[in-house]
Amino acid sequence: MSIKHAILGLLARGPAHGYDLKALFEGEVAPQVSLNYGQVHQTLERLREDGLVTPEVDSQDVRRKVYYSLTDAGRRELDEWLATPIEHDRDPRNETYLKLMLARRLPGADPLQVVAVERRKCFEELHDVTIERDQAEQEGAGIARLLPLELAALRLEAFLKWLDRCEEIFTREAKP
Repeated sequence: MSIKHAILGLLARGPAHGYDLKALFEGEVAPQVSLNYGQVHQTLERLREDGLVTPEVDSQDVRRKVYYSLTDAGRRELDEWLATPIEHDRDPRNETYLKLMLARRLPGADPLQVVAVERRKCFEELHDVTIERDQAEQEGAGIARLLPLELAALRLEAFLKWLDRCEEIFTREAKP
């Protein structure tokens, strides 16, 4: 998750203080993610160094809070990021994959048993996510809460389909 771009996006609506950015991020953008203040301020400092934000001290505030504004370069960076598709994770270094490949090679191990164990766990997680999503919908939760739950459910469903495919392949391989 790009905290840098999230902060640029939050600043696109107007100047904000680091604590305000943290609250907006956790409250409106990604309530399932917790940021620490140090991370926000460190990111703001990097953005300032890169010329993407400018700091302004509020001289009216006794604590002399620093508010950050998006620069033209920051707006261009944000627009470019929004227009550029992400690279989806196609990394085969998945622990279930590793278990399956090792179970295939080890005497006494059964990759189909690994599939069965992983499938049960995945169904449990899908059940939990579905309940959480349904409760969020009933509570009238906003899209910042609903969309990650939808993504989690769809990822689990895709993983289940992959496990089905693994089972088909290992079953076919086991036949003489």
